[in-house]
Amino acid sequence: MKVAKEGLLFILPSLALALFFLYLHWWVVSGLFFALCFCFLFFFRDPRRVSPGGEQLLLAPADGKVVKLELERSHPDLAGPVSIVSIFLSLFDVHITRSPFSGTVEKVDYQPGRFFPAYRDEASTQNESNTLRIRGQAAVIVLRQIVGVAARRIKCFVREGEKIDRGQKIGLMYFGSRVDLYLPQEARLRIRLNDRVKAGQTIVAEVKQ
Repeated sequence: MKVAKEGLLFILPSLALALFFLYLHWWVVSGLFFALCFCFLFFFRDPRRVSPGGEQLLLAPADGKVVKLELERSHPDLAGPVSIVSIFLSLFDVHITRSPFSGTVEKVDYQPGRFFPAYRDEASTQNESNTLRIRGQAAVIVLRQIVGVAARRIKCFVREGEKIDRGQKIGLMYFGSRVDLYLPQEARLRIRLNDRVKAGQTIVAEVKQ
């Protein structure tokens, strides 16, 4: 099982402590640290994903459950009305985020904030977040990584001006979080509320070219 390198900061210390207490024959304590190590291995897993082709197809940026599908009148980084797709990631979901399509990162905007539960509406505007605006052949979209109560850190793998591919890993959020995807109004949604989606694989919407 492949593991994100960012997880080594958590995995290696817990493994070292497990082995240390095992050496001392402190079986219960050692077992607890082995269990913790396994939990970190599970959380930071990095499964291989094969993305479907089609520049007009927009893919899910994260694993999780669709908790919000709404139309908003405007967005400061997009022209006209936009569709909002919110995906909630539980502790059991893969937390690596991926690009919905190929394009260029036009903007990276990190904002400190509060730590409301990621599934609440306040999280979109008030929580700590990292926003990416990506321009592709089919459309311009905005993707916002949002951390919640347990998640207190966002790792961004890309920078402004960088060209990225569909399904490419673009970030990691720690321990439960949310991703909001803002799409142009003409994007035809291919998902429903409460659907389960997978980053870089599930088709979220289609944009006519």
